[in-house]
Amino acid sequence: MRFSENHRRAACAAGLTLLLSSSTLAQTAADDWAAVGPERLLAPEPGDWMSYRRTYDVTGFSPLTDIDRDTVGELRLVWAYTMRDNARWVATPIVANGLMYVAEGSGRVVAFDVPTGEVVWTHTRTYPDDISSSEAYPRHRGVSIYGDKIYWGTADSFVVALDARTGRKLWEVKTGDYKDGEGHAHPPLIADGRLFIGMSGGDFAARGKLRALDAETGELLWTLYTVPRAGEPGYETWTENETWPPLGGAAWNTISYDAELGLVYFSTGQPTPWTTASRGLGDSLYTNSVIAADAATGEIRWHFQLVPADEWDRSAYESMLVDLEIGGVMRRALIQTGKIGWGVVLDRATGEFLHAFRTAYDNTITGWTDAGRPIYDPKAIPAPEDVDSGKVFEICPHIHGARNLQAPSYSPITGLYYLGVNNSCMNAQVVTPEFLPYRGLTGVTYTASLAPGYDFVGEFVAFDPVTGERKWVWRPASGAPMTASALATAGGIVFGGTADRQLFALHSETGELLWQTRLNGDVSGAPVTFEVDGKQYLAVGAGGRVAPTTTLGRLVGVDVPQGTGVMWVFALPDEAPRETPRPARRDAPTRSASDGVFREAQAAEGEQLFAQECSGCHEAVNYTGENFAVKWAGGTLSDVYQDISLAMPPANPGGLTPVTYASIVAYFLSRSGYEAGDVQLPGDARQLESIGVPAGMPEASVGPSP
Repeated sequence: MRFSENHRRAACAAGLTLLLSSSTLAQTAADDWAAVGPERLLAPEPGDWMSYRRTYDVTGFSPLTDIDRDTVGELRLVWAYTMRDNARWVATPIVANGLMYVAEGSGRVVAFDVPTGEVVWTHTRTYPDDISSSEAYPRHRGVSIYGDKIYWGTADSFVVALDARTGRKLWEVKTGDYKDGEGHAHPPLIADGRLFIGMSGGDFAARGKLRALDAETGELLWTLYTVPRAGEPGYETWTENETWPPLGGAAWNTISYDAELGLVYFSTGQPTPWTTASRGLGDSLYTNSVIAADAATGEIRWHFQLVPADEWDRSAYESMLVDLEIGGVMRRALIQTGKIGWGVVLDRATGEFLHAFRTAYDNTITGWTDAGRPIYDPKAIPAPEDVDSGKVFEICPHIHGARNLQAPSYSPITGLYYLGVNNSCMNAQVVTPEFLPYRGLTGVTYTASLAPGYDFVGEFVAFDPVTGERKWVWRPASGAPMTASALATAGGIVFGGTADRQLFALHSETGELLWQTRLNGDVSGAPVTFEVDGKQYLAVGAGGRVAPTTTLGRLVGVDVPQGTGVMWVFALPDEAPRETPRPARRDAPTRSASDGVFREAQAAEGEQLFAQECSGCHEAVNYTGENFAVKWAGGTLSDVYQDISLAMPPANPGGLTPVTYASIVAYFLSRSGYEAGDVQLPGDARQLESIGVPAGMPEASVGPSP
């Protein structure tokens, strides 16, 4: 379809109106900004959702009540936004001062105005070409806020501080080496002016660690390594191995904090290689463990190993902090559920084991000792002679666990612990470990299977954490895996989501289905609820194709095709229509596209990449020459960059690297008569806002477009 000149000008005007509206919102956010102090994070207001699981105890509970059992059926879509991530998108938003912050694994943080859904700002990071060396790429779960800064852990092993009002980068600190597999996929926890953050990379044979930084300056305060070296405590629990030193134990997951005890709690992943048949006998401390560390010093106060001598990648997840009456005594308890089909309850002050309860089908653990050590079924333990023998082990749960990223929630009103669990198994073989770039070091091969006697995978369960009893269970008719985190509210409901695209709300005391709606893809993020201007909202990300979707979904006929991640925002209907902010002009660019802002070699590379990735559906003539001038005059190169990154390549919009998109913009400039210079055009939409596109054609002659 060919557009007329008038059509082009109308489209250009509409695009500029949208961009200018976003600038207005950014200015409003800057003017009305209220800093998020430590007291607000410690004791958030009922309408706040400013941390990954809202509060330091990571209960994922909201005290809001407008959306309740009677009104949840009236929920309506307020807005949705298509992100550029199309796989492993597991983002959970946070909200402050009316702005919602969402991270993408491909290297962006986006700030939205909650009532309107307008993009207020976007910060884009240019990752190196070999970023797939990092296990954190391309997944990312969120960001954190403190004061007037957004804190973002990146896949290339940096902590970046952004201005929460504008997205401008304030500073960055290197925390590791992505080429060793390390990277950040999970948001940090910030408490008492300290930023606590772990690393991904355990599957890629990185050595696990947790670090504390000064939240204001990024100064490193301490580092706690989770696997020891010779002479360090715990090294005696590993077998001396000339090939593989102690590796793994990644501290990549959610961190919790008890301000009175001064302790941060985090969990660790599996050892590497996975099986004792390959790495040697021993418990392999401090892998598969809950660690309580002194927040000020990083000293380990206590640890509890959930799965000693792990064989099958049984990592732990977040440690929920809840006070429970057990045996007539109030205990400062900690509830931990991991990939194994069991949960454990500990005393969080001492690490004392209180009891364990079964969460899903499991055939590897037959019981627990009084001290809290699991008792393994001998049939589930491979021996050295089993390596490369072809022997098949039926292991339950599957590698992706009785639960995976989907987090639990706890309601202080019902006293119940809510968790979506998956029942599954795998047929596994142990093989000689071999480190494979981008795939890691395992020593195990496996295929998924249904659990014996089961014709379903997922179920959403309300547990009594004191007794371990299942109070109620809800199962989707499809049998689909559970993929979303739980969200309990004071409105008497609990939300969850499945691999077959269903976002649902259940009665928190009975499990009765109250409401559900089908989204664009698997419900891959965590539902959150918050209040802006007195109105309660519900938000969730979907379409991430998380691990249980792609592996366990097929067991029950659920196979969600690859699409793209979408952020969904719901609310109850308004009694009166809301006003939309009036647009105003943004700050003027400081440079011009005529100032030699790209290199000739960069434009040549962009021409090749455009022909390779985009030309099947997009003609260069539509983006260059007079068309370039008409479409973008008065705008900036950020507008050009954002436009093509949302449209190209046809089969995978947004799927190229920021460097690639910048080179294509350089190609458009070159073909439109702009002279090259001696600087590289940056692959960062924010930086490109400073480069304006002048009206009219440049004086340089324009060659014919291909």
